[in-house]
This record gives sequence, structure tokens and C-alpha cells, in this order.
Amino acid sequence: MRILVVDDNRDILDLVQRVLVAEGHEVITARDGLDALQREREHTPDLIILDINLPYVDGWEVCRQIKERRTVPIILLTVRAEATDIEHSRSVGADDHVPKPFEIGDLLNRIARLTSMRG
Repeated sequence: MRILVVDDNRDILDLVQRVLVAEGHEVITARDGLDALQREREHTPDLIILDINLPYVDGWEVCRQIKERRTVPIILLTVRAEATDIEHSRSVGADDHVPKPFEIGDLLNRIARLTSMRG
């Protein structure tokens, strides 16, 4: 599966990329919202993992723009975990909202659940 991972934190980006590649996925990365939108158009990923707090264009806006064009599972992975943040994530089309810090096993389970639902 082709997965786009977007986070401005290099450590998180590298960790998630390493784990997903080890699981057999093709991973495309981006570190800001503009790059995320461009890479999504170029690579047409099967799933997107997206931080909210990004330079240039925030993750909520990236999610909204992508969901206007196509149906793809999007997981927002973020430190923003208040009820209002989660509700806003849903309102822009996010399929899941995972608070940081996170367990990598939990993230893998959520990916599996979302992709099996599309199955």
C-alpha cells in the first residue's frame, strides 16, 4: 500500500516511515502542508497520515482539500487532542484522530482497520 506521511517533526516522520516500510508499505513523506498537497496529487496514496500543526497550510486544510477531490482514508496524528479538535478533524473529513504521543502498534491497528473497511 502507498502511504503519504506528513509531519514537520523529522523524528516522528522517520519513525513512522521506518515502521511502515518494515511492514511492506511504500512511503512518501512531506514536512509541510504545501508539499503534502503536491505529493498527494503526484503519488495518489492509498492512505494519508497527517499532522495538524504544519508550516504553510495546516493539516485540517490539507485534509479538507484532499477530501473535496477524492475518497482516501486520512488519519490525523497530532498533539491537538481536545474534544473541539477531534470534532473539527471529523468536520474536515478525517477518518481518524490519533493523539501524540502515540503507540506505533495502535497506529498500525488503525491503519489496518481503515484499509480493511475500504476492502
